[in-house]
Amino acid sequence: MKTVEKWPKDITQWVENRTLYMSIPFTWLLDKARVIAWRGSLKWDTVVIGGPAVYLMPNTFDGLPHVSIGRSAPGVLQRVNPQATRTTTGCPRKCGFCGVSRIEPEFSELEDWPDLPVLCDNNILAASQPHFDRVCDRLERWGWCDFNQGIDARLLTPYHAERFKRIGQPILRLAYDHQGMQDQWVRAYETLRAVKITKRQIRSYCLVGFRDTPEQAWANCSFVEGFKIKPLPMWYHSLDALAPNTVTAEQQRNGWTDYERRKIMQWFYQHKVAKPGKREE
Repeated sequence: MKTVEKWPKDITQWVENRTLYMSIPFTWLLDKARVIAWRGSLKWDTVVIGGPAVYLMPNTFDGLPHVSIGRSAPGVLQRVNPQATRTTTGCPRKCGFCGVSRIEPEFSELEDWPDLPVLCDNNILAASQPHFDRVCDRLERWGWCDFNQGIDARLLTPYHAERFKRIGQPILRLAYDHQGMQDQWVRAYETLRAVKITKRQIRSYCLVGFRDTPEQAWANCSFVEGFKIKPLPMWYHSLDALAPNTVTAEQQRNGWTDYERRKIMQWFYQHKVAKPGKREE
């Protein structure tokens, strides 16, 4: 299995021609970005901002006349992760927990893309077969690929699985958003295993904290682990969250506390028992 570059958890920024560019992935980094832009620098005169957080909360930078919003910049994704690429934008799904439909409301296939092995498409299986084939043809030359976003279990077919297998060493992360899609998840898992994709190559994102209880979230993660597949719990943040890993009033009504949040995240990522009252990530 190839080594995958780690994703930064902070603002990606650089200066070109006396313009500061900032790519902001998370809404809780917006206040920090505003402070950077407000303070100014002798190295730049104007600021161009972009990234998912900006498109979700574009008014954050109101009142700063030297700041503008940019929708794209050549090579910006590779500045964030030099192995990363995208072949499509948007997603036809309109999931209540996801901001993609607000950031990129239309699903589209790119005519060309940087030939790199970490794929960041929001829903690669929503692409047409000709496009999917073009993507897999390129990835076969690498011999491996990290499908970094969740694979939509509802759309996975034996044809997709065969193409994944031909890549060589794909890393696949099935998406498990709620118990109602358990049967579809199992079907997708069995479809991948039928073409002899190994369990080591399959992982599963498990949405945690979105309209569920701690008991339901543990059941979902434990269900995935029962197949000897690594569950990757993903804590739900509201789309306007200004602090990471907080427990909202709605989540509290469902039984969540910060301790319960830390307990499930630390156990399935680190097999570490969280201590009550002690915040460790």
